[in-house]
Amino acid sequence: MKKMEYFKVVLILPGNVLITIPFLIFLLTEKFYSYDLIDTQSFLFYLALFLLLFGLFLAIWSVRTFYNKGGEGTPAPWKPISNLIISGPYRYVRNPMILGVVILILFESILFTSLPLFLWALVFFSINIIYFKKLEEKQLIERFGEDYEDYKQKVSMFFPRLTPYNKK
Repeated sequence: MKKMEYFKVVLILPGNVLITIPFLIFLLTEKFYSYDLIDTQSFLFYLALFLLLFGLFLAIWSVRTFYNKGGEGTPAPWKPISNLIISGPYRYVRNPMILGVVILILFESILFTSLPLFLWALVFFSINIIYFKKLEEKQLIERFGEDYEDYKQKVSMFFPRLTPYNKK
């Protein structure tokens, strides 16, 4: 059952953030905002491709690490993991899944030359900062105590370290 739960979480959460909400933004803004695909000869096109590849790599690596190391539970807040994950991409940044999704929204905003999608990336990023600060971090401290406190002090929420974190 674990695989099916992960499939649902990966489909529902990022799927809505990367497809459903951008589509709704497009529908709500198309009358007064012009969307164009980026010119393939532009530097921004290659930046968008880099963001696509990096965002997918980070998101997939994060989900695989979470699936393999998280014990019981899923990435979804309604069924949290039983193990503190400090391996794979989590050695560099505390929230690599969210970072991967933000990078993918930035890819979409560049690909479609879309200021509304760029603003969505900022809103999504801000919502997650608030959520992690107000709710999730408190729960992680309660569940994992000193181990999480040390990890939190040494690894940034969204800006990756250059060297991997090593537990005390």
